[in-house]
Amino acid sequence: MAKEQSELSRKERSRAETKVSQPAWRRVLSIGLQTIAWFIAGVFALIIVVTVLVPRIIGAEPFTVVSGSMEPTIPTGSVVVSKHVSPDTVAFRDVVTYQLNSGEPLTVTHRVIGVDNIDGETRFKTQGDANTSPDPEPVRPEQIRGVVSYHVPFVGYLGQLVPMGAREGLATGLGIALIAYAVIVLIRSALGHRNNSEDTRNSGETVQSKRARH
Repeated sequence: MAKEQSELSRKERSRAETKVSQPAWRRVLSIGLQTIAWFIAGVFALIIVVTVLVPRIIGAEPFTVVSGSMEPTIPTGSVVVSKHVSPDTVAFRDVVTYQLNSGEPLTVTHRVIGVDNIDGETRFKTQGDANTSPDPEPVRPEQIRGVVSYHVPFVGYLGQLVPMGAREGLATGLGIALIAYAVIVLIRSALGHRNNSEDTRNSGETVQSKRARH
């Protein structure tokens, strides 16, 4: 019995010395780094949600704004989320994303400043909010990619580092990484709680044993 108590005492002293020997600044640094990591991960997760997941849910598509023609309404470097709509529903003052040439990937996001009917066909007159004159060519209905639902400022600069086609894979990978990290944190927390409980129980048993001897 005395031998077991002696071993428990040595373990308790060893754990206490380990806790004391760890500098306070290191614990603070560890907590700070974890907080920063969670914040960065949360920001990236939010960006992916609003530029990848939400557009898929509402039937929209994200586009990166690379010019200042819509400032200050839409700053350069923003990601606009344009919802797919019937061209018949596009109205005056809507901000639309359209193809410069039908069927080609290059797009522009400008405001509709007029809807005309030319030879029985609808044509949209567009202009950037920051521009002093309308766009030179009217936009055909088949060129319209969508009406802007919302935009996320400056995220486009980050998006340029990741190709549009790779963003869905990145979203999946980041989601898995966040879930795995959360599981690891929960396991470590549970183990730490169990160790603390064992320390408390062992300390209580040691105290009771000492009282019994006296």
